[in-house]
Amino acid sequence: MTFISRFVVAAVITLAAFSPFAGAQDKAEFPYIEKAWHGTYDVDKDGRVTQTVMTRYQVLQESMLERLKVFSFSYSTSIQTGEVLEAYTLKKDGRQIAVPPGNFQKETNDGQKGAGPMFSDRTRVSVVYPDLMVGDTVHVRYRLTEKEPMFPGHYSLALGFSPYSVSEDTRITLRVPKDMVLKKEAYFFTALEEKAEDGKRVLEWRYSNLKPRRYVEEEDSGLWSQQELPGVLVSTFPDYEAIAKAYGDRALPKAQPTDRIHTLVREVVGKEAQPREKARLLYEWVSRNITYGGNCIGVGAVVPRDVNVVLDNKMGDCKDHATLLQAMLASAGIRSEQVLVNAGSKYELTATPVVSLVNHVMNFLPDFKLYVDATAKEVPFGLLPTGTYAKPVIHVGAAKALASVPHENHLNNEQRLRMTLKMAANGSASGSMRVSLKGLEAAQFRAYMRDLSADGEREFVKQALSSYGYKGRGTLEKGATTGLSDQYEYSVKFDMDNFLRSGTSGAFVFSPVMGTPLSVQSFSNVEDRFVPKRKEACHGFHSYETYEIELPAGLTLIDMPENAQVRGTLVDYSAKYQKTKSGVLVTRELHDKTPESICTPETTADFLKQAKPVGENLRTQVLYKRKMP
Repeated sequence: MTFISRFVVAAVITLAAFSPFAGAQDKAEFPYIEKAWHGTYDVDKDGRVTQTVMTRYQVLQESMLERLKVFSFSYSTSIQTGEVLEAYTLKKDGRQIAVPPGNFQKETNDGQKGAGPMFSDRTRVSVVYPDLMVGDTVHVRYRLTEKEPMFPGHYSLALGFSPYSVSEDTRITLRVPKDMVLKKEAYFFTALEEKAEDGKRVLEWRYSNLKPRRYVEEEDSGLWSQQELPGVLVSTFPDYEAIAKAYGDRALPKAQPTDRIHTLVREVVGKEAQPREKARLLYEWVSRNITYGGNCIGVGAVVPRDVNVVLDNKMGDCKDHATLLQAMLASAGIRSEQVLVNAGSKYELTATPVVSLVNHVMNFLPDFKLYVDATAKEVPFGLLPTGTYAKPVIHVGAAKALASVPHENHLNNEQRLRMTLKMAANGSASGSMRVSLKGLEAAQFRAYMRDLSADGEREFVKQALSSYGYKGRGTLEKGATTGLSDQYEYSVKFDMDNFLRSGTSGAFVFSPVMGTPLSVQSFSNVEDRFVPKRKEACHGFHSYETYEIELPAGLTLIDMPENAQVRGTLVDYSAKYQKTKSGVLVTRELHDKTPESICTPETTADFLKQAKPVGENLRTQVLYKRKMP
């Protein structure tokens, strides 16, 4: 069971940083505290919103002066305006020092010679607070006004706050037309009585956190649900299908094949006749040829670019990748759908359907029952990036919109390692190691090797040995580093000065002399792992290792690990230790059969129990005596 993350917080939008506060308990320990955060959202009938935010942060430690001295916010120039209403430094003696006109800075992304920008039209406004010292408070109030709604006729809001930080006075105010139908939910906030004002409904929530949560790894590591985090969600969308429709109404017309698409598909596919192989070729072409470039220009944040723009520039965001691939697949006669999914650590959809929870787009090929993500580079066809499996998804334009990505199949992840090692009488050793990988690790390690600099390649073996405490050197054979195959192989040759580090007697363990992606040896520390209180993202793998060890004359092995056989529902392991004429032959197999991508605490406990004898066998030392040369 390989855990994807030891601490993943499934917040929708995290407005307060976790790290400065995780270990703090009272105010004296905090580098700064949030004195006030007031957000007012005035929504029009067509979905446009005017957002007014006031924040106050007090500096309690000198380390925060530089961070809090400058406050910045940004907005999309084409569909929003932004302005600072007031800003000042509040001295601890009560004096206000207004931010002078020369302490503001505005930076706007724009095109050239009157043309619009390519991927961002955002304007960034920065405020530099004067005479800021420890104990002072920075205050700002600013307003963002939309000229055009992201989704005409709809609005959604998701605000989340850290349970680890001090929040003295948090207020959220929402003003909407009186006939606007809303779904809403709030956690750890107090909802005030709804009222009417100037022909609008006014909804208000209040929150404070004077005793922040202290981070405890055993309790806090793992996946958090939205219900466990302070936050407010509001939406006019009746369900997630409505979000899919709102996106699809503007995206799917752009996915229709054009003459240019037909020509390109013929070039990419060639004479290939098998539909699945055609799909693979098209997926790989988009993944390899279209680089990532965000779209932060107005509604471009939720509407794909035209495919001609994407092809002309060989660049696009996730929507552009998915739309282009859908158009190319359609040209090849292959059905596909665009799919909305959460790009972060959210594995559940909230009852209130908010756009920010489904902030990534990929594709689904129904004829092959296959999800693919062409935006994620170095991911072979048929696989998905780590952290995508088992998530809820929304299919755009499909009869059944809501679905889930299947769990990752542990059979897709495999490593085979063969190492030869020849010891010398003085304790040095030389040898070679060949590693074959299958699955996502193969693609990622191939990419790492491809991008390795000349210096990195020369130093690879030396540094890999050093990380295991050995002084040595060697050469790396990177193998084939091109393409998007789910298999990759590399090898090394090495010489070590200090394989044996004791005198006439000592001990060592049977293990590869350097780390590998899916090593059997990774189970040697299972006793150090704990059972979390929360679910965790996880996946299994299979590893096969063989070591041929040649011993020098004068070295005698006194004791070796016993052969082992472990069989369980989650873990299988076997190990054989055989003396040969020249030394020892070690063969090990580890099968981590974790069947799901989300592991409950009960599953983790069962897994660690089954893995315990594996770790014990792997840690067993080989005792030896030798005659010094």
